[in-house]
Amino acid sequence: MSRKVKLIVFLLFSFSSYCFSQDTIRDNSHFIEPEFMIGKVIPMSNDFSFPSTGAQKTIALNYGFTNNDTTKWGKYYNHAESGFMFLYSNLGNNQVLGHQYSILPFVSFRVFNKLKSPFRVKLGAGVSYFTTYFDSIGNPQNEIIGQQFTWDVKAFLYKSIYKKGGFNLKLGIGLSHESNGHTKLPNLGVNSPMASITGQFYNQKEDNYFHPNRIKRQNVSPKNYYITLEEGFGLHEQDETEGPEMGILKPVYSTDLSAAILFNKHLKLRAGFVYRYYQIFYDHIIKTETEGLIDNPHWSASNVNFYIGNEFLMGHLSIDVLLGVNLHKPFYQKFNPENGLGITLQKLLLTRIGMNLYLINTHKLPKHNLFVGAHIKANMAKADFTEFTLGYTFKLNK
Repeated sequence: MSRKVKLIVFLLFSFSSYCFSQDTIRDNSHFIEPEFMIGKVIPMSNDFSFPSTGAQKTIALNYGFTNNDTTKWGKYYNHAESGFMFLYSNLGNNQVLGHQYSILPFVSFRVFNKLKSPFRVKLGAGVSYFTTYFDSIGNPQNEIIGQQFTWDVKAFLYKSIYKKGGFNLKLGIGLSHESNGHTKLPNLGVNSPMASITGQFYNQKEDNYFHPNRIKRQNVSPKNYYITLEEGFGLHEQDETEGPEMGILKPVYSTDLSAAILFNKHLKLRAGFVYRYYQIFYDHIIKTETEGLIDNPHWSASNVNFYIGNEFLMGHLSIDVLLGVNLHKPFYQKFNPENGLGITLQKLLLTRIGMNLYLINTHKLPKHNLFVGAHIKANMAKADFTEFTLGYTFKLNK
């Protein structure tokens, strides 16, 4: 297993251990949840060589806890659930795509709480292992899976259709995405819309999931203001537009400065600027003496962007998402000259999703805090690189 994958696995287990180690969670609030999903891998290329696939079938076993603590985020989300998902998937073409095994920490919380039986949103991010992946000689058709280990991200919406005692039967729909974050090419990624049927078995006959009370939200805590400095290190593999040779892995360095407002101790809305430097871009400019970029190769290999984002703070853990606009990225503009809607959005917009692990519980509102993170950064929906970050936050008000 590569050093990068070991670090991802370590961070994921660390996130989950912090999530589960809250002192106020009752010992008898856990559940087991078998699940069956069915869907279809969406072709991500117009090339006729994209492998044909049948239905994608997934069997999952979820094990988790209901958050029965009294913290702000616990109350706000009607005592959210967190745990692990263990999954096996058949992608519909065993010869080319092989089999998939995954493990994902997840968080699940209620939405549309005014309904008698509210919906639940479930978000998971973890690691997948594929038994078959791209090989230029042995398996050239498999351009969607570039290596054995990839990121795995899932987002589902569930509706309960039958509840009795400690059992809850649900139907769900959602999206599943697997990608290595552009650290090994080819990397078209696995993108699958899926439907789900699942049954939760609780170890108590009446769990908070079925509780008729709704949390009243009119008492909102005072806002808090933060400045955050974040340093990032990413890994990006050279593709056909970035140099004469394929398969070269080079670092991406980033510095992120942002300001944030924290609402009710759990929603951290922030905006900021990021500077990034791509070693791959610089090497290409120097080697080819690229016209229009060679006069200032360091600046031409740089990226400046402005973004807005949100962190869902849950004690030591946060789920971190952002959407940004590229203010300066000349290399990508020059080597992607097409003007179609898809490529235009890739040149203009960026996205990032991941998780952060804080040293001090964020609900204590510390003046100073440190965190580490793991993220996938993308040009709109096209993976750009996998990034690991170290950050510092400073609370401005008392």
